[in-house]
Amino acid sequence: MSGEKKYREEIDLVDYTKILWEQRKIILINVVTVTLLSLVISLIMPKTYTSSTVLMPPSSESGSDIFGALNYLPFGGILPKTKDETSSMIAILKSRTLLESVIRRFDLIKFYNTINMEYALESLASDLEIEVEKEGTIRISVDVDTDWFHPESDENKAQTLSAEMAKYIVTQLDIINKSLQIEQASFHRIFIEERYAETINALSNAEDSLKAFQEEYNMIALPEQTLAAIEYASSIKGQIVANEVKLGVLKATLNSSHPDIENIKKENIELNKIMDELEHGLDPENISKRNIFPAFVDVPDLGVRLIRLQREVEMQNTLFIFLTQQYEEAKIEESKDTPTIQILDDASIPERKSSPRRMLIVVISFSISLIITILYIFYNEDMKNKEMK
Repeated sequence: MSGEKKYREEIDLVDYTKILWEQRKIILINVVTVTLLSLVISLIMPKTYTSSTVLMPPSSESGSDIFGALNYLPFGGILPKTKDETSSMIAILKSRTLLESVIRRFDLIKFYNTINMEYALESLASDLEIEVEKEGTIRISVDVDTDWFHPESDENKAQTLSAEMAKYIVTQLDIINKSLQIEQASFHRIFIEERYAETINALSNAEDSLKAFQEEYNMIALPEQTLAAIEYASSIKGQIVANEVKLGVLKATLNSSHPDIENIKKENIELNKIMDELEHGLDPENISKRNIFPAFVDVPDLGVRLIRLQREVEMQNTLFIFLTQQYEEAKIEESKDTPTIQILDDASIPERKSSPRRMLIVVISFSISLIITILYIFYNEDMKNKEMK
């Protein structure tokens, strides 16, 4: 059974070959006609010339804004990160501002033969290709088409126009990007300038508060003054104890009204007053009298207040130094006029068209016409066989 099936397949193959041979003229005429027609169409159809330029991936300078500088501080991680410069550049390239500038520069409304700016924008957007390559570079490609049945001068015009448009787009990208960066730098400079003025005022107030506190309590160096006061109090206390011993000896040998005994008593009274001043401070009635030693009862409170005032001065001074540096950098950044775009490959006039691909068109037309013609012949032969039956 399988041998019979194989025999029938061989007969069918011979029949098919025979049919194709008999219809070889039709096949040749159809295929040649379609192939020649496709060749003619590919010769007269519009040609597309593409000019490309490649830009280096942009790098964001951390020193260009205050947030970049703050990222180096311990708390910098909580601040928002700078925006992706590549995405920003692509957004500019696709912006209406840039595209309209290109249309006006090269009179593309007339070139595209459109009625208004909107249609010209659509045509330009379809002819502009922006691609981020694996290496991070940005490729900008501009396509320019000729007309049907165009002269050679149109091809030269399309070649030149594609290169000029690509170069102009890069130029406008740099202008717009630079303008945005300067505007951003201006905002940062104003912000830092305001904060800088506030910090100067706060630092001045903190220094005045510390100065007033030191003047009020005669505070020069609290630890050293306290230590000196303790040593002074110890010597006075020792003198009082020595006088009391001496007084006891004199009372045993002399009359209680003796001048030496009275002098020692008076000396101890004065020494006790000094001890009381050291422990509790000056009497309000003698407030005009200045004491270089802080009262022992006030030392803990004075120490806390002094530390807080000194800490406030140090904090404001640190912030002042930081903002001074950032303020100068912001002014420099605002006045910078350096290019923001790095061109890796500049746009050049294309020597070859990017489309149409004539050989591909001819090969596809040849293949499709051959297949369709053969299928038609087989179908037509099959219909004749059915009619004969």
